[in-house]
Amino acid sequence: MSTTIQYTDPVEGFSGWLVYDGHTADIAAGGFRVQPGVTEELVASLASRMTLKQRVLGLGVDGAKAGIDYDPASPGKAAAVRRFLGFLREELSERFSMGCDMGTRWHELEELAVLEGIPSIKYVVKKAQGIGDQDFFDRLRALDAPVGALTLGQRRAGHALAHAALATARRQGREPSELTCSLQGFGNMGRAAAYSLLEHGVRITAVADAHACVVDPRGLDIARMLDSDQTSAVDSLAPGALRQPRESLLDLPADVLVLAAGENAIGEEQARVLPCPVVVVGSNHGLSAPVEQTLADHGVLVVPDFIGGIGGSASIDALFGPAATPTPQEVLDSVAAMMDDLLDDLLSRARNLRTTPRQAALDFASVAIDKRGDRPYGTGPYSQSALRRAARTRRTVIGAASGENR
Repeated sequence: MSTTIQYTDPVEGFSGWLVYDGHTADIAAGGFRVQPGVTEELVASLASRMTLKQRVLGLGVDGAKAGIDYDPASPGKAAAVRRFLGFLREELSERFSMGCDMGTRWHELEELAVLEGIPSIKYVVKKAQGIGDQDFFDRLRALDAPVGALTLGQRRAGHALAHAALATARRQGREPSELTCSLQGFGNMGRAAAYSLLEHGVRITAVADAHACVVDPRGLDIARMLDSDQTSAVDSLAPGALRQPRESLLDLPADVLVLAAGENAIGEEQARVLPCPVVVVGSNHGLSAPVEQTLADHGVLVVPDFIGGIGGSASIDALFGPAATPTPQEVLDSVAAMMDDLLDDLLSRARNLRTTPRQAALDFASVAIDKRGDRPYGTGPYSQSALRRAARTRRTVIGAASGENR
């Protein structure tokens, strides 16, 4: 059952909504979207996607989403967002853990919230986890810490998406160094996914954005492409690569196609002839339900959006779940471990029941739970498994160091 809180802006008259999906937990989490044409129906749909992500991970968190029908390029955006945050002050102090989404950025929202007297857009996590202000803000500051060339905040969603692709390939007996990958999208999520795939030796042969597709069967120079302004079009980042229309990405063979931007990325006709055996979806509604079924009918394994795009939820679990503040690298390692275990479970269930990963994930999410009164983070099966794995790694490292010091 969902609950909608509607907003009408007193200055410009635009509409906004906060939708809670479910009432089985003390807090609800989801992003805030600023986009022309946003509707209550869209916000509700996105809130239900957030619930699926929380349920699959076994978290004590409900889904939520906020959005306003507003152009993020408008000069009045900051004032408009601030007014909406002020309207949500009570929700942000009692139940709603907000993140960023299309048209918003983390620091932008945090700064505007503080101007409205709201300590953080995620302040409800502090109370729900039973931690103090210093501990809470120490953990939040970890999002700004660099892990390689990008910060934890920049990497977390794309890192999970990359590890969904890697885990799926491993289940099929493929090593990362053997893989070719096509990537749709080179914004926040796409760049971070490319960074993590590059770390594991995956050969990314094609990247498309809204402007063009760049192709090199030998592997694009992703390191060079990442060392650039994020606003640059991909065809300006790979001067030695073949430039093609952006739609041509779907005609190119690759072991894995990663979708990291936009909705409905593949049409039904294209789905019948897609030359990629695996599709991993990171963007919300990246594939329509009919297209996903068509791909499955034609032998393509599809990891759905609420699994490939689960990195925001998984990383907050990894950040706030441990008893002590984790390092940024530990957060990424935990996210990777969670994705490995989650994909192993989902793909095993899908194979055993001869169904799709989507249906297997929906089966996981359908388990009735009541998490009211529980700590929202650190108690789910995948975060617990990641914590145990991290503890074993620490003991191994300490034991090796002790042996060296003898």
